[in-house]
Amino acid sequence: MARVDDLPADQKAVIQLLLKQGKTYDELAALLRLDGAGVRDRALDALDSLGPDDTGDLESERQDDISDFLLGQQTASQRAATREFLETSAAGRAWARVVAAELRPIGGDALPDIPAGGREVDEAFDALEARKVARQERAKSSRLGGLLVLIGVGVAIAVGGVLLIGGGDDESDDTPTTTQAASTGPTGTPSVDAQINLTAAVQGSKALGVAQVLSQDGQRALAVTAQDLQPSSRYVVWLYNSPSDAQFLGFAPPVGDDGRLSGLAPVPAEATKFRQLVITKEKVDRPSKPGTIVLRGQLDLGGN
Repeated sequence: MARVDDLPADQKAVIQLLLKQGKTYDELAALLRLDGAGVRDRALDALDSLGPDDTGDLESERQDDISDFLLGQQTASQRAATREFLETSAAGRAWARVVAAELRPIGGDALPDIPAGGREVDEAFDALEARKVARQERAKSSRLGGLLVLIGVGVAIAVGGVLLIGGGDDESDDTPTTTQAASTGPTGTPSVDAQINLTAAVQGSKALGVAQVLSQDGQRALAVTAQDLQPSSRYVVWLYNSPSDAQFLGFAPPVGDDGRLSGLAPVPAEATKFRQLVITKEKVDRPSKPGTIVLRGQLDLGGN
């Protein structure tokens, strides 16, 4: 997997012209005195280099379609077909999210949003609803408080992940409950409110990730995926303004040899006051403040 700055000069130039100037393959071919197929080949090779080495069961033709989608080179019907595919393909979404994160500094708002899979979002919100019910039951039996633990239900997020495990002395008990959902779980159409691209905070690190703020029936959740992390380390997700102004969201399970992390956490009501999302590497089991920041991204949830 490469970074944009590592691409060959001709591939990097093609990507910049396509995203920054909104050129089509044919327009760029005329400008560079090349054929359209040659321009597309350079663009597809570039995005292939930017994507993860392990593409799972994603077929090369589908990968090319996703590349055209990210670069704005599809018709309306083609875009609709690609979005439909991404909604049903975890491998496709994982590849698209990694590549989009790499392209974001160049493409900015020109890049399309990557749709969330219907099943993964439904399962995520079912898990959040189960957590809320469990919290209410605990409150009835004990007013002494205590630590909240996120329900241990497997949730498919991008490449397939698990829930973040709540804990730590600073965790807030103010999980958003603005809408009372039916006992059968949320039924509204989920949406992606925001995407946060996470970049390495340590010089020389290849780690990167992406987080999406998902909303459904008045509730919000934060789905986090990352890769190229150090195996076996303990990672924690925080809302962050400064070392003394941060809110614990949850632990991630130990990262395996593949260096990947996936998790889901509810978005608390006070999240709007924070300006960054960070992932830290911790040496203690119950951190009261962030440790070494390994990934960080700008967060804008509409606060003042």
